Amino acid sequence: MAVIWCAIIILCLLNRDKFTVDGIVKITPERTLLAILAMMVFFALKSVSVFIYFGILFAASGIIFPLHIAIPVNLIGTVVMVTIPFYIGRFLGSDMVNYVFEKYPKAAKLHERRKQKDFLFTLLFRLTGAMPSDLLGFYMGASGSSFPAYLIASVLGFSVSSTTFPLMGDKIRDPKSPQFLISFCIEASVVICTSGGLIIHHFIKERQEKKEQEKT
Repeated sequence: MAVIWCAIIILCLLNRDKFTVDGIVKITPERTLLAILAMMVFFALKSVSVFIYFGILFAASGIIFPLHIAIPVNLIGTVVMVTIPFYIGRFLGSDMVNYVFEKYPKAAKLHERRKQKDFLFTLLFRLTGAMPSDLLGFYMGASGSSFPAYLIASVLGFSVSSTTFPLMGDKIRDPKSPQFLISFCIEASVVICTSGGLIIHHFIKERQEKKEQEKT
């Protein structure tokens, strides 16, 4: 598993210049079915490649396919993208958890508070993008989280982006168009509002903990 994973990452690094919206569009077959299969391969590659931004794939779908096809492709691709790292993490176990904690020290503190709230924990991280999609999948799988809760929360968390990015990709040559601007504002609003809510909740939680400590 480790050898295969390393080989895929090396392959992606050697061809990282192609992982742009234009690059993906150029190498995707013209036939719809083949193009969909090609996009699934790209989503699978993204699932083990932290340096590839998922928005590139979502936007590329909006350019390659009509919107009524692009959005379902993105949702199915999301399932592929979040499932692979989850089971890699499940296979690697505690070693992957330790790796995530080393790369993101704050994740250790969140780990203590997560407990059994797998759905909410995953949903908030997907909406805010506070941790790369791949690392979150590795961590959730390695920590023994519930896969159904993780999968549903991941799809819901990416549902906005899987719609707004293809809408923006459809009008990528006209960024001043209402469709592009509205989609961009919706995407930005979701991230800002969710992140702001988490920050406020964090400060409230800390104050409550300090008051409890002072009482004791």
